[in-house]
Amino acid sequence: RIIRGLMQHVKRLYGIRMVVRGAQHFPPRQPYVVVSNQQSSLDLLGMMEVLPDRCVPIAKRELLYMGAVGVACWLGGIIFIDRKRTHDAISVMAEAAHTMLSQDVRVWVFPEGTRNHSGSMLPFKRGAFHLAVQAQVPVVPIVISSYQHFYSKRERRFTAGE
Repeated sequence: RIIRGLMQHVKRLYGIRMVVRGAQHFPPRQPYVVVSNQQSSLDLLGMMEVLPDRCVPIAKRELLYMGAVGVACWLGGIIFIDRKRTHDAISVMAEAAHTMLSQDVRVWVFPEGTRNHSGSMLPFKRGAFHLAVQAQVPVVPIVISSYQHFYSKRERRFTAGE
């Protein structure tokens, strides 16, 4: 909630207004796995716009070592995956499946496994789907539309757009 509040201030500061379509498709009051594409750090703004209650993202373990970002992620309860240690990642996902069911938690996964600037989708990693099968919960897809209509990455400048 704290991070969500901070993101609201960032959006106001930059004059960003988000448009959300299809939010009514989130399953009410049950665990599920959210799968979403990932383009850049700006995704955090859109993610905070639709993040369901009791939803925990999964992120790469390296984020823990990024100073204030790592502390914020840790305080936010993010589930960290060591992508280089497959066995550990599998056990973390099994624990996440158990937590989803026992504590009514939703999990947000970026199945491409990395940010993608190309505009097309990268092949999905299997973890999100193994998690959904193991927990026997639905998968809810979310698409974060391209920013190129209103954000110039080269100039690092926002313009009007949707």
